[in-house]
Amino acid sequence: MQPDKFTNIYRLPGSLQIRIGRWQQTFRGTSDIVLHRALEVRNDFFHKRAFFPKGWNIPLVDENDFSITHHGKYIQTAMRTMVDRKVAYKRIYLSRLPMEEAEPALRRFKQEWARKHNRIAKKYNQIKKKQFLQYAREEVETLYPSVPKEHFDKALWNRLVQSEFGPEKRYSNPYFVKKALV
Repeated sequence: MQPDKFTNIYRLPGSLQIRIGRWQQTFRGTSDIVLHRALEVRNDFFHKRAFFPKGWNIPLVDENDFSITHHGKYIQTAMRTMVDRKVAYKRIYLSRLPMEEAEPALRRFKQEWARKHNRIAKKYNQIKKKQFLQYAREEVETLYPSVPKEHFDKALWNRLVQSEFGPEKRYSNPYFVKKALV
């Protein structure tokens, strides 16, 4: 057995332990047979639940739970652009629109963006889960760590956005909102 590190599996003196979130399970012994069993249990956990190691998924945005901050001359909310998911701010200047109209308009704008973002995030998460489980199965077969530390896959995200909504030129804003324009 290699002293390498496996995702969510920790070596203790005389045993192996799986820790995923608040759930954990300990296996007595440190042989290859015990490691094989621990890897199978870990993979079953990930296969049955919608739980990912850090960096392997994009959290969904709640359509009704977001903040709008007031800055005197304007109000704004933080969002991510559809292409590349860069953090950006949508502002409405109160000189253009009175407060009683600006806040509901910004809320509608963000809700439409959240629906579109979540549509892409669900597809992205499905693809990434398949990739993760493929690496995890490889670990069971080889008993060698093969799950890489994952980071956001910008190319995959952009391909999904392109296939779902079409080219960026069709939209007047980087959030791909068409109906609730402000």
